[in-house]
Amino acid sequence: MARLPSIINDINAFFKDESFAGLCNTVTLPKVVVKTTDMVLAGYAGDIERDLGKLEKLESEVTISAFDPKVIDLVGDRASRDEQFVIRGAVDADGQIKSVIIRMQGFWKSYEHGGDFKGEEEATLKFAIAVDVYGLEIDGKEVVFIDKPNNIFRVNGKDRNQAIREALAQ
Repeated sequence: MARLPSIINDINAFFKDESFAGLCNTVTLPKVVVKTTDMVLAGYAGDIERDLGKLEKLESEVTISAFDPKVIDLVGDRASRDEQFVIRGAVDADGQIKSVIIRMQGFWKSYEHGGDFKGEEEATLKFAIAVDVYGLEIDGKEVVFIDKPNNIFRVNGKDRNQAIREALAQ
């Protein structure tokens, strides 16, 4: 029997431990990209990319359907890096419901109104977050954990930067 693609059944988001069910309906998760450098090497048939042990910027967008002063207050506040934003999801993976938990911390750098400001329109605000700490957990198992300030990058339990931290005596 063919396997079915996974479906996100529903999500809930939490700002400052308060549920935003029904209000936070769209989250763009950070794109995880390993930073590389191009190298031209003698004897090679072409350029290659070398891993630098670092990551590109992690950015996320969050849209909420509310003009919530507590969330707006995060924008530009240096202390916003200390606030954990949590998204919980229920995913149907080939007929089995699995939990997905995403945790992010970072600098809330901007917000914009999500369209025309007129009557009979959903009142949305779109926020941009420069993510410093990111975690993805599926069914209770850590899949990805990134802590940029502490130079930690784990995938499926394997710490990709442990040797670098050890070499730097961190």
